[in-house]
Amino acid sequence: MRADSGPRPATRLWRAGLSLVLLLALAFAVLAPPERCPSVTAAELRRSAQTTVDWFVRNQRPDGSWLYLYRADDDSAPAEYNEVRHAGAAMALYQAAAAGLPGALRSADRGTEWALDRLIRRHGWAALESEGRVTTGATALLVAGLVIRREATGDTRYDDVLGRLGRFLLAQTEPSGAVLASYDPARGAPVSGEYSRYYTGEAYWALARLHRAFPGEGWGEAADRTGAYLATSRDDAEDHWPPILDHWAAYGVSETVEFPERARPPLTEHELGYARRQAELFGFQARWLSQLYGPWGRLVRGTYKPRGGWYGVIGEALTGWWLTAQQDPRLADLRGQIAERATCNAGLAVRAQSDAEEAANAARPARVEGAWFRNGETRMDDQQHALAGLLRTIPIIEAGEGSSSGGSSAPGDDTPSGWLWAAALVLALNPARAAFGVPRAGRSPRSVVGVGAAGGVIGGLAVCAAAAAGDPLLEALDVSEPSFRIAAGIVAGLAGAADLFRRPPSPEPALAGWRAALIPVAVPGVARPALLVLALGAGADRGVLVSAGAMALGIALLAGLTAWLPTEGPGRRVLRWAGRLLAAALVACGVILAVDGVLDV
Repeated sequence: MRADSGPRPATRLWRAGLSLVLLLALAFAVLAPPERCPSVTAAELRRSAQTTVDWFVRNQRPDGSWLYLYRADDDSAPAEYNEVRHAGAAMALYQAAAAGLPGALRSADRGTEWALDRLIRRHGWAALESEGRVTTGATALLVAGLVIRREATGDTRYDDVLGRLGRFLLAQTEPSGAVLASYDPARGAPVSGEYSRYYTGEAYWALARLHRAFPGEGWGEAADRTGAYLATSRDDAEDHWPPILDHWAAYGVSETVEFPERARPPLTEHELGYARRQAELFGFQARWLSQLYGPWGRLVRGTYKPRGGWYGVIGEALTGWWLTAQQDPRLADLRGQIAERATCNAGLAVRAQSDAEEAANAARPARVEGAWFRNGETRMDDQQHALAGLLRTIPIIEAGEGSSSGGSSAPGDDTPSGWLWAAALVLALNPARAAFGVPRAGRSPRSVVGVGAAGGVIGGLAVCAAAAAGDPLLEALDVSEPSFRIAAGIVAGLAGAADLFRRPPSPEPALAGWRAALIPVAVPGVARPALLVLALGAGADRGVLVSAGAMALGIALLAGLTAWLPTEGPGRRVLRWAGRLLAAALVACGVILAVDGVLDV
């Protein structure tokens, strides 16, 4: 008989409640905090893009170059310059000109003249040279920009130089599809064995655009070779870990899917896998960024302030994969999620841009308005990438996709299978451990099984209720399903690790008679805090039916183990080792869920 001074059943209840509150706080406050996704319209994106164009126009020097680096805190502009980013700025302005933004074409043309004045010509090709450097990336972006200009204006004046620039890209491309980073004008040869993280993707896009503009001249074969290299071996061959998140590859693939000679669907299996992986990784970055600007994002995600270039790169990549998903139906399940992330990112970018009011208090307002600053500093490519990302998001909004209200997105084929969620729920219940918590003393075998089954049903209903609340709760808190999947996976891993080492639950203290089905069987035996957190994620991803099925299986196993195996003697050892095995499997399931959440758009 339990002494009055001992623990009471109510103590088990409030301890379970406290544990649940702490796990929910960990999940929603730290692991999957609310995401801020401001709504944004196509008109707002155009206004923001026009303000960026105006920044370039105001800050262009007489020779056609632009202000490269500006530090507002001390009103300084270091003299350094970068020809690759110059070519990228001209390219972004040609994108703006194609979108009809005033001032963009003239500024881009002036920047192009700066570049054309610095061409080096050898062996029938031409390349951009600056201060003795001949980099593949600068020439590739110059090509891409000039092709955009040709398509937007119908002006063919640069066709000859485009051919020469393209032949330089071919000369830099190895048989494998790898692209050498630079050319040594003193030696008169490419620099062998030297590659760049981004020049390969830039060359890929440039060659793909050349093929679209001049079909039948061999550009497409080189583009396909480089695209295959990116999709299959670049990271391994060039020893990149983690894999490069390459927004230029997104540009390139979105062009090659339009090649008329490609089969339908247009992507190879390797390209399809690469597109999916890249979209997932950029989607994770976009979610992290939206969490950073959530209600307490700075507290749990750090005080890092993104550059304008980061908003832009995310936008360029996601819009490229959105365009790709339009052409290849095998990516259709990602299209809505990509659109949502791209629109969210664009909304955050618009709000981070310096406006006229902020500029009015600066030493040089003309250098501030329309720019993106981090730690008081802006760089030309901040405006370049942000401008391109904003412009490329406009078609998503005009297509009626990409609601940026935050919260949960509709589940698609990319969510974890119902079998994975069901396995995680059964393992979190851990019937072998839960069997220890069924009161047996002074009860007949039939009564023991009845109490265990009744408690299992009550606890299972609580788990199903949590699953039903998952989707509306995540939506109300502005938490996306992939983000909460990461949180649920971590909680599962922690619970499994704890179960490996903790003693089995005790059947005492318990309520008297059949009320023991409520405490301790239903709570905390079946409706464990970790299981309830997992049920929220399972319900948001797969609805209530998966949770109901998992609970039916788990409760049946609990009733069977309670009937067949005693908690003393050999039966105890069997249950202990079975519980540990299930706990280890829960850790593995948690890892899979967390990785799946990371690798989801």
